[in-house]
Amino acid sequence: MFDWQARIIRRRPALVVIAVGAVTFALLAGYFVQDTEPAPVIAITESFLPDDSELATARAVIDESFPATAGVELVQIVALGDVLAPESLQAIRDLQIAIISDPEVAPFITTEPLFGYVQIIEALLARDGQNLATASRATIEATLDFAESTPALAEATAGLDRFVSRDEAGGAHAGLSLISLNDAGDRLGLGAAQLRAHEIADATDLGHISVSLFSLARSSADFEESRVSSTYLMTILATAVIIVLLAIFYRTGSDVVIAVTGLLITIIWTFGAVAWLSLGGVGVIEPGNSLISLVPILLIALCVDYALQTTGRYREDLRLGGVAAGEDAPGRAVFQAVRLSAVPVLLASITTAVSFLTNVASRFDPVADFAIVTGIGIVSGWLVITNFVPASRVWLDRRRVAGGRPLVTRGIAETIPGAKPFLTRAAAIIARRPIPTLAGALAVTILAAVAAFHVNTAIAINDFVPRGSDSARSIELLQENFDGGASMMTVLVESDINTVRTVRNLHDFQHALADPATRPAGVAGPPIASAVSLLEDLDSDSGLPGDNYNAAFEASLAALDLGVFSPDENVTPAWLLLQRADPEGFASVVDFRSDGPDRTIYQIPVTLDGVEATRRLTTDLETLWGGHATEMTVAGGDTLLSTITKELTDSQLISVALTTLAALAILVIYFGFGRRRPVLGVLSIIPIICLVIWVLAAMWALGISYNMATALITALAIGVGVDYTTHLTHRFLEEEKGSDRVSDVLRRAMLTTGGALVASALTTALGMLVAVFAPFAPIRDLGLIVAITILLVLIATFVVLPPLLVLWSRYHRSRTDEELLIRLDALEALEAQHNPG
Repeated sequence: MFDWQARIIRRRPALVVIAVGAVTFALLAGYFVQDTEPAPVIAITESFLPDDSELATARAVIDESFPATAGVELVQIVALGDVLAPESLQAIRDLQIAIISDPEVAPFITTEPLFGYVQIIEALLARDGQNLATASRATIEATLDFAESTPALAEATAGLDRFVSRDEAGGAHAGLSLISLNDAGDRLGLGAAQLRAHEIADATDLGHISVSLFSLARSSADFEESRVSSTYLMTILATAVIIVLLAIFYRTGSDVVIAVTGLLITIIWTFGAVAWLSLGGVGVIEPGNSLISLVPILLIALCVDYALQTTGRYREDLRLGGVAAGEDAPGRAVFQAVRLSAVPVLLASITTAVSFLTNVASRFDPVADFAIVTGIGIVSGWLVITNFVPASRVWLDRRRVAGGRPLVTRGIAETIPGAKPFLTRAAAIIARRPIPTLAGALAVTILAAVAAFHVNTAIAINDFVPRGSDSARSIELLQENFDGGASMMTVLVESDINTVRTVRNLHDFQHALADPATRPAGVAGPPIASAVSLLEDLDSDSGLPGDNYNAAFEASLAALDLGVFSPDENVTPAWLLLQRADPEGFASVVDFRSDGPDRTIYQIPVTLDGVEATRRLTTDLETLWGGHATEMTVAGGDTLLSTITKELTDSQLISVALTTLAALAILVIYFGFGRRRPVLGVLSIIPIICLVIWVLAAMWALGISYNMATALITALAIGVGVDYTTHLTHRFLEEEKGSDRVSDVLRRAMLTTGGALVASALTTALGMLVAVFAPFAPIRDLGLIVAITILLVLIATFVVLPPLLVLWSRYHRSRTDEELLIRLDALEALEAQHNPG
């Protein structure tokens, strides 16, 4: 099938190397067209939100109807020290004012940009005619004691409990203050404004207290900086590890250099193609995807298998052909090696690439992009390794022969300490006891399946923040002192708000959130913005500073009588009255629509620690809403992470099934049409099914979460698993042609191809372990579980597949023998008819 390729490499190896080099330079040109313009600062996990999810739809609706409030983001200021001292309160207040007054920040501040413990204490002092500038510690303590004992000020007390952290002795040692900013249609500007807030805080002397700031822009900047540097570091480490291992397995420097050069060319081809496909080129791939940082390590680990298989086969053919048979022994060996190894390597490459490419249909764009890039990389690896490696090897070996130096013919399995006797013994045991071996594997798989159903799917935002960064330290402080910090949760209500029923639902929902006794856990205070709070701000006189009470508005609203039994006709005039009284505020929370249900929002301050807390709060808010469930949607806060984990869990089974079916189809087609043995395609997939279950069980045992990164493990397990089982099955068929004993067939297959698989597995697993140095927890977890997966692939390939092949071969041979006996009986019968005497 690949005789043409083998002939070209044998006759023109230098031309093949030059062609590979020319393509490399052409793909490198992609870096000159790639667009490097800065992208808007978005949440690290933002790009994982499926476009067709309920949350994405709700966010789009909010952006469309409430642009003035949709893009609100918080800068969180954690103060540490004696935070209730007058000078400390004044210092934080001055810092907040300095930030929002800065020319870079001012265009992005909201209507009421400051919130937190300082503002609560400031409001309590103002109620008694005091202010922060003149209040003494005794005055502040007395004000706080009075608020705590006054039921009417329960809301202020609850706010202080949320935004002041106390030690075991009851002393206040940390305080949380917030600055809310709006993107104002300029996401890049908003990011710069947040970064400017950090610069101002770093340059401000706050006396005896210290502060730590957290913002989306800072965490995203830390993430991107660390992503780029860690990609280079991990690639270098993986390359170093693989160089050492290849030196052990090859025992020749030239083979190591050829293989590593081929791997580096593969990476250049891959990312050169990505550059052409990203912005500035075709524009279909986002190269800033954090998952793509793992591709170089993955390609090095995967494609080294192709190099080991090709070189191992070349050495084997040199040894069998005899080095002294003529001066072109390398040419004959490379011809045989390429034509015999090309089919299983190509089949393994196709199935591995397709296993990843099935994720192109993923609802998560970063996963789809990762699948495309990995698919490109695997195809690039196949093209480079199967051409560059043998062409370079035969060119060098011809020079060795010309110089009178011996050629290396030692098998790969012989270079791995203990591999040859282990594989020989394993083959003998499996050949003698295939059914008990399968029964043991089945028992392990059943137990693993029970564990696989309990894999954790939790994700935390700090998983995507680099270790040791300022953002990581800020998150730790927020988690230790304030249940993970503050965020803004938006509740979207889509309903006909010109009815008394909806007005009552809006009112009841507002007051359930405002009352500390009825609000769900995690809600930090009453809604900051809503139609009801806007109305009550004008209608009620609280006596606190900043109150917008309007007596004329109160009288007009009272005349409309919006009681429970009022007619719906009274509602519209009330909304129009509110719109005239505060048109800007009204537009920020209400959108009347003629082509569908009206829209209104609640912006609720929350302090939540983790996805599970977000899920519970979302459920509680849905329960609090008195209208139909379809009328309200919870967005903002950590609902993004919650949605992603749910989507991943829901799509897990579909993804595994689709990838498995794709690999099964390829193998059945190949073995059916190419070898007339379609059953072998099914047998090659059975170990993969066991493998996926084992991998999920290993994740459960190690406490590794099934998240945006580790969700790729099923595709990887299937891809690499099919790679290994295809190699062994193909070699088993090849060896079966010349042997009468199944045990001998299995032994030779495991010593030759199996030995190369052991080397490949060790190289891949140890190469992937460098990901434990990644700054992000999901990537570290992925590196660890990939290394474990590779070892489990090897176990499945050597424990599940061989007994299946042995049983298949015995059955096939028995049928052949039976058919032969039938034919002999038929011939004897014919002879008896012709020679009755």
